[in-house]
Amino acid sequence: MQNDPEMKFVEDLLLDILSGIVVRTPEIELHYSQETDERGDLTIINVKLAREDVGAAIGQKGETAQAIRKLVGVIGFNKTGKRIYVKIDAPRIPKNHFDYEPA
Repeated sequence: MQNDPEMKFVEDLLLDILSGIVVRTPEIELHYSQETDERGDLTIINVKLAREDVGAAIGQKGETAQAIRKLVGVIGFNKTGKRIYVKIDAPRIPKNHFDYEPA
């Protein structure tokens, strides 16, 4: 959790959005990191969810995650003046997960 009141607003917004999408809301975890690129400072919010909720938060073709990222990014920038990127941590599925032996 952030001490900055403006970032607290962004955090609460993100938690409200996620709470409306996922089932296991007590398992939502937010982790913050900072990066600098050619455009300046970037606050990254890594979202950790219950494994069963990851698909709902990412959505078909990543559309839900992209919408969350845009919404939080725009509102967060307007509120804080900081660039914010939301990353939903998804477990990797092995490439052979869907492989099968023909009968």
